[in-house]
Amino acid sequence: MKDNFQHQTVLLEEVVKGLEIKANQNFIDGTLGGGGHTEKILEKNGPRGKVLAFELDQRAIKASQKRLNKYQKRLFIVNQSYIHLAEEWQKKQKEIGEIAGIVLDLGLSSDQLDSSGRGFSFKDQGPLDMRFDPKHQTLTAEDIILTWSESELCKIFREYGEEPKAHILAQGLIKNRSSWIKQKQKFTTSMFVLTILRILNIKETSLGRFRIHPATKVFQALRIAVNDELNNVKTVLPQAVDILPSGGKIAVISFHSLEDKIVKYFFKESSQTCVCPPQAPICNCDTEAKLKIITKKAIKPSSEEVKNNPRSRSAILRIAEKI
Repeated sequence: MKDNFQHQTVLLEEVVKGLEIKANQNFIDGTLGGGGHTEKILEKNGPRGKVLAFELDQRAIKASQKRLNKYQKRLFIVNQSYIHLAEEWQKKQKEIGEIAGIVLDLGLSSDQLDSSGRGFSFKDQGPLDMRFDPKHQTLTAEDIILTWSESELCKIFREYGEEPKAHILAQGLIKNRSSWIKQKQKFTTSMFVLTILRILNIKETSLGRFRIHPATKVFQALRIAVNDELNNVKTVLPQAVDILPSGGKIAVISFHSLEDKIVKYFFKESSQTCVCPPQAPICNCDTEAKLKIITKKAIKPSSEEVKNNPRSRSAILRIAEKI
């Protein structure tokens, strides 16, 4: 595994502009990662502004503490998932003060993708793990592949990976795994990738003709299933809105359509003033809007950013303001 944590922050300037950071304001970074967004916030919210940051990955925490050392008196890092946002905020509220904005970068860090032994990368020679938090999570991607039924595999490949060949892949994996279990083979990420290619009848030498690796959607599906990512997003958004004061901003960066649909729908629903059926003669729902959508159209990386960081190409930023 590499010793140096590496990650390129996505849509940095767009997030900073959207949050409208002012001196001495306090913010929450729900996904610290490499510390890029937090660093920029701390540069702009001095001299007394603070940041409460959440991060599960110990490597990311250590790297960010080193990177942000000069801001240590204004930075509070919590080794927890952002799903505990409200709970942890209550603990730190008196120490930090009112929050002016929250940023959530839902993408996987480059370090997680590239570090061996995590199972996130096609090039990984280690176990098929994919847990964001190995210390507290028990379910791994290997567990799913070796124990889940064909219908369950097909379901997550189709729903979480949006993989058109979900049934073929699920069926093929079920046929292969009996031999893996009997032979007590060490199940590695590279073995899994080769199996996917074999099921799809794709030779390694022909991978160059594909825009994305043929295993990409399966890997996405497994990662989402292992870490319960979609439910986590659904869990954190209401908490974020609840703890924001009027005028506070929330900026969310998604990296695939499933997450973005959740964010988009939540923003839209939270900005409505009436949810009565269209046929109702008068409004009697007493619904009050909680958010004002700032980004009427989602913000995407510039062509220059995508050129410098190809992994940013799928990023989608949406920003809203608490009413």
